[in-house]
Amino acid sequence: MQKTHQVSFHFLDVNGGDAIHIRFLGTDGKWHNILIDGGYAKEYKNAFGPLIREIVEVGEIIDYWIVSHIDQDHIGAVLGFFKDKKIENKKEIVQNFIFNYSPEKINIPNGKISVKEGIDLRNFLKINDIPAISPINTSTESLDVFGLKITILSPNPEKEAIATELWRKKEFSGRIGRKASESDHKKNIKDLEGIKFNEDDDPINGSSIAILAEFQSIKALLLADSHPSDIIDSLDHLTYSKDAPLAVNFMQLAHHGSKGNTNPKILEIVKTKNYVVTGNGIHNRHPDKETLVRLITRENKGSEILNIYFVCDTPELRDIFGVDQNPFNNHKFNCEYSKLGVESYTLAYLPLKD
Repeated sequence: MQKTHQVSFHFLDVNGGDAIHIRFLGTDGKWHNILIDGGYAKEYKNAFGPLIREIVEVGEIIDYWIVSHIDQDHIGAVLGFFKDKKIENKKEIVQNFIFNYSPEKINIPNGKISVKEGIDLRNFLKINDIPAISPINTSTESLDVFGLKITILSPNPEKEAIATELWRKKEFSGRIGRKASESDHKKNIKDLEGIKFNEDDDPINGSSIAILAEFQSIKALLLADSHPSDIIDSLDHLTYSKDAPLAVNFMQLAHHGSKGNTNPKILEIVKTKNYVVTGNGIHNRHPDKETLVRLITRENKGSEILNIYFVCDTPELRDIFGVDQNPFNNHKFNCEYSKLGVESYTLAYLPLKD
């Protein structure tokens, strides 16, 4: 359990999903923990399961567990916590959930959009009287968690309401992931540079809870599968712009690096040299190379070296720039890759003095 820095952001490798642990030394002098999502159901035993048991063993709690939206690669492992017989007193361990859900009772569908898992989570919270903050959208007041400020950047009230209505009325039929032949990983940087951006229009992705996390001088963007236009609107409301950009220590690329979720404008408004990618290059072929090319060729990049932190380490990721000649020197960027499970990548800040 990290106790060397005042705040850390631990991205656990869950084979292409999102599983994030924020740990920080609060204004009360105690260590605090926030979880975001958890990955596919099968990944609970490899990632959040051992992590939560470690939190319990040292006598700590989870202040908030943010469930960004109901796609299986985000919500799946959350249900593993409720089924984990090794962890008792679950209500005491997780103080609050942040989770958008429909209050209605509906039929249980199949598919990669996990309305079933959403229903299971909603019902478990209600049956066990576990607090859950809902609805959550950009009209929600910022949270101050013992010195860690959480500002909601997505969804806006309209998209949150649309997703709730879809949950209530519609049985999703499921979606088929992209085939290897649809990947752009074998295309050259030059071929992908300057391609017109088309924003993701998936309403479930648009319902993602995305946040700006601030702790003392540290700022981080954790964007789940959000739509960039919504993030831009929120940053504009916070008075950030191309001329007055938001400087962050790192930005998690939305939707695992999908080309429809990071546009040139958000790269103008957000100033950073560090980007985190949760896609593994296999599931839905995320990240798209087109997205990475936007990062390394953008106009306002300047002479600084960019760092791309891959939460996973797969041959597919390591080969993305394999077709390009000397790409790292030509475009001034580095790639780093993580380890599997609990030992995966951590970005830690504000070292504690001995």
